[in-house]
Amino acid sequence: MTAFPLLTPRPSPAFRDDEKVFSHGGYQLLDGVAVPTFGDRGRWPADCIGRPANRKPSEWYLLFPREDPLINLQLREYSFALLNPSHPVLRSSLIFLSAVPLSVATIQASVLELRKVMRWGREQGLPADLGLWAPEDWHEAITYKASQVEGAKTVAFHVTSIRRLHQLTRIMSGISAFDDPWDDEPASSVGAKAYDEDTPSQDTLATPAIPPQTWWPLLRGAWTYIHTFAPDIFRWRETFAEQREPRAGLPRYTSAPPVRAEDTDVLLAQWLSTPGNEVPVHESDYQNTAAGTPMWTALSKMVTGGRSMNIFGSNNTSSSPERRRALVRAAIGEHRVATAEAGVGRGKGSTAPSYTAPGTGPGVTQEQLDDDVRRWLADPATLVPVHATDEHGRAGEPVWGMAARMIWGPTPPEAHRKRYARRFDLRHRTGAERGRLLREAVAVGRGVPVDLRVGDGWRAYPLPCPDAACVQREDGTAAPWRTQISATELDFELHMLRAAVYVFVSALSLMRDSEVQEIQRDAVRTHFGSPAVVSRKTKMDPSRPELHWWIIEPVAEALTVLEQLSWHPTHLFVAMAPPTGKQTGGKPGIQSEAEIDFFINGVNAVAHRHGLAKIPPGRVRSHMFRKTMSQLAGREPDSEIALGLQLKHTARRAVANRTTQAYAQMDTSWAKEFDTELQQAAARRLVDLLRGRRQGQRVAVGPGAARLHAGLDKVIATLDTDPRLRAQMADERVEEALLADEFPNLHLGTLNHCMFDAPQAECQDQLPEDQRGQAPLLGACQPARCRNSTITRAHAPYWVAEEDDLSAMARDPRLSPPNREAVFIRLTDVQRITRALTEEDPA
Repeated sequence: MTAFPLLTPRPSPAFRDDEKVFSHGGYQLLDGVAVPTFGDRGRWPADCIGRPANRKPSEWYLLFPREDPLINLQLREYSFALLNPSHPVLRSSLIFLSAVPLSVATIQASVLELRKVMRWGREQGLPADLGLWAPEDWHEAITYKASQVEGAKTVAFHVTSIRRLHQLTRIMSGISAFDDPWDDEPASSVGAKAYDEDTPSQDTLATPAIPPQTWWPLLRGAWTYIHTFAPDIFRWRETFAEQREPRAGLPRYTSAPPVRAEDTDVLLAQWLSTPGNEVPVHESDYQNTAAGTPMWTALSKMVTGGRSMNIFGSNNTSSSPERRRALVRAAIGEHRVATAEAGVGRGKGSTAPSYTAPGTGPGVTQEQLDDDVRRWLADPATLVPVHATDEHGRAGEPVWGMAARMIWGPTPPEAHRKRYARRFDLRHRTGAERGRLLREAVAVGRGVPVDLRVGDGWRAYPLPCPDAACVQREDGTAAPWRTQISATELDFELHMLRAAVYVFVSALSLMRDSEVQEIQRDAVRTHFGSPAVVSRKTKMDPSRPELHWWIIEPVAEALTVLEQLSWHPTHLFVAMAPPTGKQTGGKPGIQSEAEIDFFINGVNAVAHRHGLAKIPPGRVRSHMFRKTMSQLAGREPDSEIALGLQLKHTARRAVANRTTQAYAQMDTSWAKEFDTELQQAAARRLVDLLRGRRQGQRVAVGPGAARLHAGLDKVIATLDTDPRLRAQMADERVEEALLADEFPNLHLGTLNHCMFDAPQAECQDQLPEDQRGQAPLLGACQPARCRNSTITRAHAPYWVAEEDDLSAMARDPRLSPPNREAVFIRLTDVQRITRALTEEDPA
């Protein structure tokens, strides 16, 4: 371990050494946790303000270099000012920072950036006083930074750290005041220029949205795990928990609890006072032990029932072994002796009493063990574990140890492991007979391969699960999502379930990662009459207030599932298993990036078996859920204020601000998705027309009616001639898919439907040549004349109303002759449609 020299104390002109680091930022300090002071020169832990669940311990303290006293002081002053933005010293120095302090993790990263700047300056021979650097020096520092990292965002953070230093020079030791090297140019713009990129707009976010081809299968996969798979997973967890205990009615091969030292003398007195108990002694000389010497180890086991073998040992310091030996010798003096040949606790060919291990003596006969095997194989559902691989030529051979555990329960203590293993020892007659029974079961197809390389012993053994939920597969068939599962596979499914809940809640609640991971038990409430989840807001708010986020019922169901999964007394997102022994990983929190990647990779690995759609590979992170859901919600009317409330954005103008608008801004991939949704909506409207057409009706009139009828007839013919489609005729989704393919450019309207075909479109004549053929021009539509136009009976009320209006207008004597002529022309067009709609002609 590197030993750092002690720093020479160097006082700060701005802050006292005894000032607490977290004192002027609105922090809620935890009781009983020490608060670091400014005078602590090596490390400032932030445990006193509570570590958010989504932060690692390594992200929750500030570390300062110990090799240079001046740099150490400067970075402490920098950090202290950012942690306490309302400190009186800052106000008196005319330094006005945001009242909300930066998070510890942000300041930690900013300190690291400044250390890199200072190191680069020393390498370039620049002054130690950073305030004496020329603007060109700062620009070179940014150029160097851009050459070392990838991404304009990282360079922008570097710029921001330097600007914070520029703000704080009045209270920092050894740094002169200097001007902003970039003249108030946005840091994002400086970062973009370092890579010759286009300057990003201030009204957009750098956070990308998750593309729809990833979003939909991701959410559907998560909901399938939560709603469909979770009951099965929890039921199987209980099954495996029960298997950890010995089976009812079978011998229990477990060690007895060790005897306490204070009870040893009582047990010895009871044993010596029991008539018939005789002290075993060696019948003949044995190694370095003379004949007649007590067999101390065997006697220890006999007295304590096998729980101790050393109550007479000289290294037993818990009490007086010599006194116990004296009591035994006194019993020998009374001729209470049984001689035995050498052997630990077993008299060979003598009448000496012997110690019998629990479950191995006369109480468990060979016949009983044989009956145990036959009883186990009598169950038709029993499958014998066999080696799955050809390693050492054992493929297809029963895994004897695993079979023994399944028959007789958990493995016995180490002292009896060999005796336990001999129950299937093929070298002995009884073991070979039991082995024959297992091999016969394997020969008739009752074996199950177990790959011991991917599990740990019995945990790799799969159990049948005939009660699993059925899922619909891509080929249209329905089948259980699992037919068997092992304890190792169950661990995978439990982890997948936790990841599914995280993905689902993050995607549909608009909560930040820190807010999701702070959710605790019983967090689902009602807020203003709607279901909501309670959590703590940690970003930009050191007081960590408890706030509400509105949710839908499926999110509430997901949190209920997670409550059954979590072992933690308060938090829901925790490690899969509680810490054991000397482990210290019992604090809440998970790594969201790893959790999302685990779920996506897991779905893609089991999609063919679980009836799930594969998720396209790509980067998905928690903040991208927030952006994607915001732009989906942003399409709703008057959604800006509601989004601001849910996103927990604050602004003077209610809660609607530039940030909220940036979150809700639609990107290209989702714009195309919504166009597809419109196409599907049009196809759904055509389903009723398709069914009417199948009955021989004329479902539309107008110039484009013939094209519509021809397209509908084509879809009907496809449905009738394809046997697979004919079997699914009752499924509207099949009809919608075929109609969407047949009418890809259908635009629904109030007066008519437009099957847009640019060369035949009347509206395109009103546009310049270079703008034609892109989309219909609704304002120039001629529904009674354009060959793209079709009118259905749903449009009839509007056409009849227009006919009545035109007829009344034509009878007005005040109408001029030219206007009257125009009315008659328009009335002729309208009546052509209304008369066609009222006719009962067959198609």
